[in-house]
Amino acid sequence: METTIIEEKYNPLIGRKEVAVLLTHLGEVTPTRESARSKIAALLNMDLERVVIQSIHGHFGEPRSQVIVHCYDEVEDVNVFEPKYRLKRNKILKEENTKS
Repeated sequence: METTIIEEKYNPLIGRKEVAVLLTHLGEVTPTRESARSKIAALLNMDLERVVIQSIHGHFGEPRSQVIVHCYDEVEDVNVFEPKYRLKRNKILKEENTKS
C-alpha cells in the first residue's frame, strides 16, 4: 500500500493537522481503518493515539482511496474535539455494554 499526502493544513485553534492522504492499494481490498491509521501515523511520525481517521472514500473501479485524517498535538484533545462515534470507529474509545 502506497501513501501520498495530497493536502495538509494546520489548525492552530484546535491544535491539530488536517491531512488528506491518497492510498494506492493495487491488487488489494480497501484498507481497514486500523491498517490505514497505523500506516498514516508512521508516515507522519506521530503516536497512534493522536491520529483519528474521519473518512475513507474508495474511488470506484480504481485501486485508490482518499483518507481524511486529524492529527492532534496532545492526546487529551482527541477526546475533547472528536465525537464519540468516531472514537469508537477508530478503536480509541472502547464500546460500552449498555445491556442489562
